[in-house]
Amino acid sequence: MLCALALGPWIVWLFISLPSREVAHHWDVAWTGLDVGLAALLAGTGIALALRSPIAAVLASMTAAVLICDAWFDVVTSSGTTTLSIALVEALLVELPLAIVCIWIARNIERVLSDARPFLQRAGFRVEHGRLVPPEAPAAGRSAPTRRSR
Repeated sequence: MLCALALGPWIVWLFISLPSREVAHHWDVAWTGLDVGLAALLAGTGIALALRSPIAAVLASMTAAVLICDAWFDVVTSSGTTTLSIALVEALLVELPLAIVCIWIARNIERVLSDARPFLQRAGFRVEHGRLVPPEAPAAGRSAPTRRSR
């Protein structure tokens, strides 16, 4: 909270002091790097979902944040009607809806895992190093516990 409040004067100073137009060196590298990072986050989120890993929630949240930033910077750095139109269409039809899906994934994974955790623990599952570990099989010679019927 304190850090957020400390940003207030910095934001005002930037708004007043920065030029509205600037030539940037390595513009191509900056945008390509952002898209490479976004591709890595999308792939990581997909892989984590396929593996049913709880890290998918974190990756989906990160992906949503980068998608929103990408949409913002695409729109505000556009020059000309055509470029701005393309940026708006991409933001409204691709980047922002995909960010919403990622937020939905992150929220639902957390809820499902927290709802399921007590049931899984009662069934003998445990979490070790961020991974769900199944209950150990009964030792040889010992019978497995019987289930109670309802």
